[in-house]
Amino acid sequence: MKIRQAKSADIDDITHIISTAFLIPDYHGLRENLIDNPRYSFRDIIVVEDGVDIVACVKIIPLKVSFKNKIVDAGGISAVAVLPEYRRRGIADMMLKDALKRMFNAKYPFSLLYPFQHRFYRKYGWEFIGSVMLYEIEPSNIPMFEERFNVRKMKISDREKIKKVYAEKILNVNFALYRNDAFWTRVIFPNFPNPYVYEDGDLLGYVSFEMKKNGRGLVEMEIKELVALTPEAYRGLWGFLASLTEQVVKIKYLAPPDEPLFDVLIEPREREFKRPFFEYKSFASICSGFMMRIINLEEALKLLKIANAPNFETSISIKDDLIPENNFTFKIIVEDRNINIKKIDSKIPDIETDIATFSQIFSGFVKPTSLYQTGKIRGDFKMIKFLDPVFADSLPFMYQFDIF
Repeated sequence: MKIRQAKSADIDDITHIISTAFLIPDYHGLRENLIDNPRYSFRDIIVVEDGVDIVACVKIIPLKVSFKNKIVDAGGISAVAVLPEYRRRGIADMMLKDALKRMFNAKYPFSLLYPFQHRFYRKYGWEFIGSVMLYEIEPSNIPMFEERFNVRKMKISDREKIKKVYAEKILNVNFALYRNDAFWTRVIFPNFPNPYVYEDGDLLGYVSFEMKKNGRGLVEMEIKELVALTPEAYRGLWGFLASLTEQVVKIKYLAPPDEPLFDVLIEPREREFKRPFFEYKSFASICSGFMMRIINLEEALKLLKIANAPNFETSISIKDDLIPENNFTFKIIVEDRNINIKKIDSKIPDIETDIATFSQIFSGFVKPTSLYQTGKIRGDFKMIKFLDPVFADSLPFMYQFDIF
C-alpha cells in the first residue's frame, strides 16, 4: 500500500470512493465539489494505492478558526473513506497516522473533525469539545421585545455588512470557522433562506431561517444562523421571531452551549417538554458534535497569552502516543495575568495528562478539576485547581453552515 497526495487525474476514483462510502447519490455534484471548492483543492486530499488502484482517501482541509480573539490555522479531517472490499485491513489507521504527520509538519496547532463515532477517533488523540443546545420552542414562549421594530428583510446590499458582523462575532467564539469571500458567495448566500437583519444606525445582527409544514400541515421553523453583536440586536431578532406566533408553531434552533436562551423563554420549557420528575421540565437537549486534537503542542502553547487567573506556576507533562514530538514537560507561569510557558526537564511534574485530555482542557470545553474526578488528569489537586481559570473561556462552537 502506498500513500500519496492526490492528483487531478484521481478525481473520478476519489468521487467513487466517497460516494460509495457515504452513500451519496449525487455523483456529479460531489465530483464538481471536489474539483472546485472554496475551502480546499484536490491537492488537500490524500489517497491510498494498492498497486495501480486507488482504494481509500482522506481530506486534510486547510481551515482557519477563531481562538482567543485571533484567527489561526487548523487542519480539518473529512471524508475518511475506504472501499468496502478493503475495509478491516488497517487502511484508515494508516491514513490517519499519516495525516497527523502531515499536519504536524505543517505546524497546525489543532485539528478538527466531525466523527461518525467518537470512540474511533479517540484512539488517535481527538477528543469531543463541540456541544450544542437543541431548542424546540413555541414563538409564543418568547417575549416580543420592543427592539423587534429594528428588524427588516435583508437586502442584497447588506451582504458585505453581514460578512463583517460574522467576522466580528467569531472573535469571541472559540473554534468558529473563518469564511472567505468565495465561501460566502458560493455556499452561504445561495442557501440563506428568509434572511432578516437588525439595524439601528449600524447593521448589528442577522438571522436566516427555513419554514416547512409538518405532517399535520402546521408551519415549523428551523433557524439556520442567528448572529447578534449587541444585546439589543439579540433581543430584536428574538422579538421578531416571537411576532410570528400566529403562523409558526415551533422554532428549532441549535444554539451555542453558553447562549442564555433559556433565560429568554417566558416558561423555561420545550414545546413538547419531558418531566423526568414532576418538578422538572426539559427546556433543551444537549447534543454532541465536533472533536479537536492538538497537533503541534509547541505551536498551540504559543497561543496562550493572557489569563484571568492569580499569579502561580506549575509544571505539566503531556503524553502523545502518535506524535512523539509532543511528549514533553513544560512550566506554565502566570504573572499579572500574563502567561509565560517554557519547556523543562522534570521527572516529577506537578500534573500529568495525555494529549486528548489536554486538548479538551485547552479548548475551554471542560475544567481540569472536573477531569481530575474522572482520572483523566493526575497530580497535585491544588495545582490542577489553579488551571481552571487559565483555560476558562467561551465554549467551543461551530455554526451549521460550516459543518465539513
